[in-house]
Order: sequence, then C-alpha cells, then structure tokens
Amino acid sequence: MYPFARLALNLFHARRQPTIGFWDPLETRHRCSPFDCDMFGEMNNGRILTLYEFGRFQHVVRTGFWPQLKAQGWGLAVAGASVRYRKRIVPFERFTQKTRMLGWDERFVYIEQAMIKTSGEVANHCLFRTAVVANHRAVPTSELARVAGLDPVSPQLPDWALNWTTAEATRPWPPMQAAEDVAASVPRAG
Repeated sequence: MYPFARLALNLFHARRQPTIGFWDPLETRHRCSPFDCDMFGEMNNGRILTLYEFGRFQHVVRTGFWPQLKAQGWGLAVAGASVRYRKRIVPFERFTQKTRMLGWDERFVYIEQAMIKTSGEVANHCLFRTAVVANHRAVPTSELARVAGLDPVSPQLPDWALNWTTAEATRPWPPMQAAEDVAASVPRAG
C-alpha cells in the first residue's frame, strides 16, 4: 500500500523548510521502517523508488514550483529510471537521500537521486527521466522553463546520463511485440 500518511508528513516538513534554488541539491534524512522491508530483512526495491518519489516531491515544494504546478493543472510522471543497488538498508537504519536536477531535453527532465548510509557508502543511485504532464501528454520543457522562470537552455547533461538516453532510444517499443517478432524469426526444430 502506498504510504500516503508518510508522504503527507514529508510534504508538511518540506513546506516549513527554507526555499532552495531549482539547481540546488536537496538532502533529506530518513530511517528505514520495518514496513519498508522485504522478507530478506532489507529495504524493498519498490519502497526505495517510492522514497525517491518523496524526494522529488519535496524538491518541487522546496523550490517553490509546487504552486505553479497546481495553477497550471500539471502533474508529475516518471518516464524511465536506471537504478544501481549496491548496499543493503536494514530496519531502523538511518540514511540521507540526495536529490539533484541534472537538466532536460525537449520532453523530459532528468533527476539524479542517491541514498547514502551514515558510513558514507552509497546504498543505491538512480537516474530518473521525468515529465510534467497535462491532459495525458508531456508538457514541453521549454514551457516548463518559462513558467518556472528558468533559462530555456538546459545545462549540459553528464555523459553517463546522455549515454543512457541514447541507449533507451534503441529499445524496442512495444517491448512484447519486439520479443514476439524475434521469436517468430527463429527456425523451429522438427
């Protein structure tokens, strides 16, 4: 079940914090709840993605963009993610989550997030491709920049993020149809 109460508490605290700039990284502190864990006694990968969502929401609130988002009738959506899991987070363990905007292309905004253990080890890291949406369509990032009062030219995305977007562009879609096409081209025995 989605942790709506926890999200509401996070957003309540975010509203009471000082405003940050759009390009400023956001650090938030968390503790792993037993309800965040799977049967192996570590934070579930799905809950990690949910907590990353909390970080992105908090960033929107702390930058002051939340009122513009609501005024435009816009929503937020994830269009892709690339995650690296490296270290376990166990019940009651504290960690810091970092959220940073990287830039955008014509359609998507790219956000980097990481969870760092108190030892300084990075537990996991994610690159998100996100969109601001209206009427089930992505709002052009040029419009997003205009409403947010940002320079319409994005900072250069890092090479590793560009490499991922390039690789994603080669991914077949719809995926199951591509798999069926490959299976149909394989000669059958007998």
